[in-house]
Amino acid sequence: MASALCHKCSTLRFYDLFNDDVVFHPDLNALVQSAKKCEGCNLWWTQVQRDCSKEDIAACLAKKLPANAIKSSNNGDFNIYLRGEWHPAGTASVPDQIWLSCGVLVSVVDHAATKLQTHLAVFADPATPAGALFAGRYSTSARNPEYYATFAKGTLKACRNTHGVCNQASPPGARQMPTRVIDVGDQALPAAKRITRIVLTKDLKQPQPYTALSYCWGKGTQAKLNDENLAEFTKILPESKLSKTHTEAIDLTRLLGIRYLWIDALCIIQGNTKDWESESKRMASVYGNAELTIIAGRSADSGLGFVTNDYPTTKKLPKPVPMKAGPNPHTGDGPDLGSVYLTIQRGKSVGPVDTRGWCFQEALLSNRSLIFGQDQVAYQCRSHTRYEDGCVDVDTSKREQSLTSLNPGTKPEVLRRWYQMLNSFTPRALTEPHDIFPCIVSVAMITHGVLKARYLAGIWECDMPRGLLWKSRWSYTSRRHFLPIEKPLASPFTKRAGETPGKPVIRAPSWSWAHVTGEVFWDTNPRIESKWIDAKNVHIEPRDQQGLWTTAKGVGNPDVLYMSALELQIRGKAVQVRCTNVLKKRTPLTPEGIMMESIKSTPSAKPAPAPTGTAKPNYIALGYFDFPGDPRPPNIWCLLVVVHEGLLLTRDGKGKFHRVGWFAVQDGKQFDGVKDMAVDLV
Repeated sequence: MASALCHKCSTLRFYDLFNDDVVFHPDLNALVQSAKKCEGCNLWWTQVQRDCSKEDIAACLAKKLPANAIKSSNNGDFNIYLRGEWHPAGTASVPDQIWLSCGVLVSVVDHAATKLQTHLAVFADPATPAGALFAGRYSTSARNPEYYATFAKGTLKACRNTHGVCNQASPPGARQMPTRVIDVGDQALPAAKRITRIVLTKDLKQPQPYTALSYCWGKGTQAKLNDENLAEFTKILPESKLSKTHTEAIDLTRLLGIRYLWIDALCIIQGNTKDWESESKRMASVYGNAELTIIAGRSADSGLGFVTNDYPTTKKLPKPVPMKAGPNPHTGDGPDLGSVYLTIQRGKSVGPVDTRGWCFQEALLSNRSLIFGQDQVAYQCRSHTRYEDGCVDVDTSKREQSLTSLNPGTKPEVLRRWYQMLNSFTPRALTEPHDIFPCIVSVAMITHGVLKARYLAGIWECDMPRGLLWKSRWSYTSRRHFLPIEKPLASPFTKRAGETPGKPVIRAPSWSWAHVTGEVFWDTNPRIESKWIDAKNVHIEPRDQQGLWTTAKGVGNPDVLYMSALELQIRGKAVQVRCTNVLKKRTPLTPEGIMMESIKSTPSAKPAPAPTGTAKPNYIALGYFDFPGDPRPPNIWCLLVVVHEGLLLTRDGKGKFHRVGWFAVQDGKQFDGVKDMAVDLV
């Protein structure tokens, strides 16, 4: 069915818009009126309401200057102008698009204040004359639903043929395959004669290319490999019993001409602790050596699948609208290219997968990924990220500066990248809380290869002062954008002795960032890194004569998957304190702060009495409790870690200390004269 377009929309050509500013409507009111009958104007009006403030829209409808507009010579101009932006072969980080501006030519917006401005993306259908010059595509359940396969084949082929750095990361002849993979069948055979089954890679004559799947299990993961069906699945893997995400991954692997596929639920023996622990340590190899990782980003449940893109329907967006293309936008040569289409610009969000803990490592370790994102498909490799809408992000700095880069960097750089990685990892969710260390074990092993230091419950022994001073981003910065940290809760699906589903569990010692769930962060500014390593600034040290922070046996290897308890033997300045709330007037953005009133004491001394009358309290620090909603501990200590920061501790009946928060020093002189003491931190 043809789109209902007004005279202006039906006669506009992209060629004309690319070469000049064009008056679209005499004012915003005219656009609104036309939007009632014209699908093109309705698309523009929808975008204006999505992208511009209500105040600016109201002012333009009333033909008044918006409150934040700069007075200039164009104050009386309320024309609606359009101007096209085109990038040959999709060479920009933005799609081909058309800009709309009120009251000023789009071409001079950078030099004059527009009253409001927005834009729509431009795309062309594949295998059309316009498609040869316009890089953007649009693939949904209602339009070009099979294009994802063409996109995947084309981008993977180009990467194989032209990206030296991608091939260098995983040379085909040197790839190590996972223990088991799914054989999706000999492509030379008719579909009816192909047999899908699990194979042991040691039985293959030589390593073969394979794809790997990264996805959310949800409740839809049906058939799983276990000890009982292992023999059966090596003969035939019944696709009718698999979840939709699994079958779609199998179909896509076949479309790409690749014979083998790795899926965790079907290639790791579920319920077999020995096999699960052994295989979980090999994720760097599994994803790093895959020819391609398929990231089912848009699906929260494997029962729903990931190929179908229904984002326009779910977001209730207007459908794309055609526009005449005209000749070559740049030269004006050649025949008319037919039609291009306008649509609301799609986002680059990956989707629900980006919220899951296990999927974080999988994406980080992959050299090439095909991402079925929330709004569109993308191909990501070490050279660039190419999106379905034509955008190309050639900024490879994130990959080059990651822990999985070909040159991870010096020790200070690797530590910085480790903390930056944790900043992104800690907000992610885990169904099984005790997976906190297993699901980053491969990244930890890569990091260990550079640092050569012991790995203690998620903290590197060579950087213990900084590692201990993790902070809740919610309490330290803006509560508007972050959530508070919480206590890990037992999984409703996994039964562990002594745990009740939905109740708090202990998965790491109190001093480890893994003790909590939620976003934590560290200072990674290289200009102040001396604070953590300069002996003049550091006020704690290990009591062990060999410089070990703990004398516990059998710890320190990054492949230790569970570290719920570990004691540090520290020597440092610890002062017992009294807490006094001083922030009486709070706003939602006020940090959860308390002041510490010094009770200069030895470990055996009794706390000094509280100040009476008008005596001025002796404040030394501003403190932040990890769980401010919990009852205040009966005793609180300040352990000075570096010159301006330290840990809030409480001491149990056995003399052991537990972390309860951190503090920022207000009066460092209060620690002068305090003798070092032994602190056993658990």
